[in-house]
Amino acid sequence: MIYFRLLVICFIFFLTSCASILPLTVINKEAPEEQKEIKAQSKFLISSISGASRKLHDIAWPIMMSNIDVCLNSKINAFGLMVAHMDDLPLYLHSSFLAASPITLEVNNDASIFPMIVSVANNSPADRAKLMEGDIILSINNKTVNYKNYKILLDESAISGKLNIKIKRFKQEFSYELNSESICGYPVQAMISPIPNAYADGSKIYITIATLDFVKDDQEIAFLISHELAHNIFHYNGEPLYESKGNPIPIEEKPSLKNITDLLILQTEKKETEADLYGVEFAIKAGIAQDKVANYFRRLSIYMPQLMKDSLFRMHPGNARRVADIEFKLKALKTR
Repeated sequence: MIYFRLLVICFIFFLTSCASILPLTVINKEAPEEQKEIKAQSKFLISSISGASRKLHDIAWPIMMSNIDVCLNSKINAFGLMVAHMDDLPLYLHSSFLAASPITLEVNNDASIFPMIVSVANNSPADRAKLMEGDIILSINNKTVNYKNYKILLDESAISGKLNIKIKRFKQEFSYELNSESICGYPVQAMISPIPNAYADGSKIYITIATLDFVKDDQEIAFLISHELAHNIFHYNGEPLYESKGNPIPIEEKPSLKNITDLLILQTEKKETEADLYGVEFAIKAGIAQDKVANYFRRLSIYMPQLMKDSLFRMHPGNARRVADIEFKLKALKTR
């Protein structure tokens, strides 16, 4: 009887809680105001994640280029481009595809047929050639592009080291010839998540959207990218990827193990510390200072004080030890 009364009380509480929606009014899902807002939020979503991809692309490019001496087995040819097609998106976001461009583009059939350049990395071959974000790609190596072949054609260009590309910018058409540069073949992309974190899966590097809101300096982003690069190089058995596989609008993509052997790789405090120390070194090799990186872990301890000290129940060292190790590494690098 006691249990029955408890169940009744819980059921009444559920019905009357503020989390419940009582059927007092009928919600019209087809209301014009709601549909208008859905469109606005969809465009904001695409614009925000594309902007995050551009920021990560700019920071990652010098890191991947400056550390090819340690990723000899995963080196690729690249042009500094991140490209997407409308059909890469879920159907409900197709109408918002052009929001991936940082410039306002005219809505026309081109966007539904051809892929678009979403990001051009600073100081890359594409940047030096004056390709622009928002350019619509019409052809690659004299072959008309579409959703089914654009990544294949980009990969073929990477293999040869040369890219002939024809684009449309507003109503004008331009052609460019690019020579590739060698970089580490681990595309870096944004990931939708409300939690600040970074991941590696052996072939890609993921930085969550929440991380970009959490960090205070590009140094911290460079460290996180370099930390995950170290994991991919030293701790995973994943295959490198051409830059066409980097997704600049990753609405649904998540990290995944690329090889069954990765299941056997145990992440330990030692490996996390190795990745921290290599991360600092990789970023500095790319010309990105690391003297403010410790602040990232100090802020993490504000939000999660339990991460301050080491724990037997976590694979990561405590934030205090991570800062101490990083600052010791910085001092050692200065004395070289």
